[in-house]
Amino acid sequence: MRWLVLLTEFDIHYVTQKSIRGSIVADHLASLSGSYGRAIDDDFPDEDIATVTSLSGWCMYFDGAANHSRYGIGVLLISPHGDHIPRSVRLGFSYRHPAMNNIVEYEASILGLEIVLELGIRQMKVFGDSNMVLRQIQGKWKTRDVKLRPYHEYLELLVGRFDDLRYTHLLRV
Repeated sequence: MRWLVLLTEFDIHYVTQKSIRGSIVADHLASLSGSYGRAIDDDFPDEDIATVTSLSGWCMYFDGAANHSRYGIGVLLISPHGDHIPRSVRLGFSYRHPAMNNIVEYEASILGLEIVLELGIRQMKVFGDSNMVLRQIQGKWKTRDVKLRPYHEYLELLVGRFDDLRYTHLLRV
């Protein structure tokens, strides 16, 4: 829902189709073709926010999308002052080695935590619609899938660098 609100600013209207989740930005990114010849803009959208000294009150929303042809992830950081810092990335998994949706969800959470750590934030609330990833980060569920173990191990390293992380599972729309 937050992505939908952010997209309305740009007159982008999202219409749901049958059996498609509400991961608007990630789905849109995954559907884009890479042949436009444009370089990916890696600039931090609001560089002045990186100097914020308040470490509490930060929130992170993450989501990933995998469809038949592409993969994308989206992260939204919200500062204690209400500033929104969006980040979206199209992932480059090959057709011969496709990724599961759970891998894409792990990629999204990893991207978000890496960005937050670069900003020096060590306390945060994390929101995501992947119950499995959130439960595995909290240590409540074991990571049984061999393909997910490297992602989980790296995520544990990132989580260990925080003073306080609080997780909330958002129901999929």
